[in-house]
This record gives sequence, structure tokens and C-alpha cells, in this order.
Amino acid sequence: MALGEIGAPIGLSGAVRLHTLKSVTGLPIDDTLLMQSADCWVFITQSKPARWIYSKIQECSVQTRGLKLRLEAVQTRDQAEQLRGAQVGLSRSVFPEPSEDEAYWADLLGCIVINRQGSRLGEVQSLQTNGAHDWLVLDAGMIPFVAQYIDQVDTQARRIDVDWDPEWWQ
Repeated sequence: MALGEIGAPIGLSGAVRLHTLKSVTGLPIDDTLLMQSADCWVFITQSKPARWIYSKIQECSVQTRGLKLRLEAVQTRDQAEQLRGAQVGLSRSVFPEPSEDEAYWADLLGCIVINRQGSRLGEVQSLQTNGAHDWLVLDAGMIPFVAQYIDQVDTQARRIDVDWDPEWWQ
């Protein structure tokens, strides 16, 4: 699961600034998960085709504007510059299990959304946040991910039941 995006290089030895993406998990995961990890995955979208690389973490520490990340696979400033914009993720196995009333955003992607009338509204394409709350993004439109509209989330069945009228998108 991606938890951060690589920013500018720091110094000459390949270290980079890492901007954390706390909202992408859907849970209040703090930066210590990244700082305590021994390894990570980097999704490089700049290369064609885009690819994931694995690297051991040599250092991950708090900086003024994000985290400082030094990867074993990156030794020079030029290599670090090529990673700008890449996403940094951790293996799912290092994440805590969500409690009964929580779900990771990654687990909601692709879930079928069905309203109380039994109409299939579509699949979750992505999630967004506006600071106040999160949104399910479907092809047809967006649904606030709040208790008022979300009746049940069943990640095992890949289904989200909602109190939503498709006419509200009109």
C-alpha cells in the first residue's frame, strides 16, 4: 500500500524527501510505520512501463517538511532525482488489521455499491478526501463516505450498501 510520494533529493548521497499520504489508507496510520520498516516498495511511474522496485531502507527520519528517506537501491543524487513523484509503499503484512468498523481504502476499490432499493450504482473507482470526510468515487458520481449514507461495508463480499438515490447525481 502506498504511503508516501518522493519529493526532491536531499544532499548528494541519494536521500530524498518523502511526503506522506496518510489519507490514502483510510486509517489514522502515523509516520512511525514507515520509520520502523526495514524495507519498502517504490512505484516508478516515470519509467515506461511503470514498475515497482524493492529496496531496503537505510534511513527514514522526521524532517521539517516530511520524512527523509534513504534507500539501499539509491546511491546518488541523480538516481534520487529520477524517483521524484514515485510512490513509496509497504507490504500489506506490516499493516495492523483494521477494526470491525474500519477498512483500508485499498480494500474498498472495486467493491460493488448497491442502494437500499437493490440498484447497482457501480464499482468504487477511487476514494477522495476533502478534509471533512471521504468520498467513494464511482463512474456515475461521488457518494460521501459517512454513516448517513453508508449502511454496510462488507470487504469480504466486495460490497458496500448505501442509502443513495441515483437521481441525486442529476
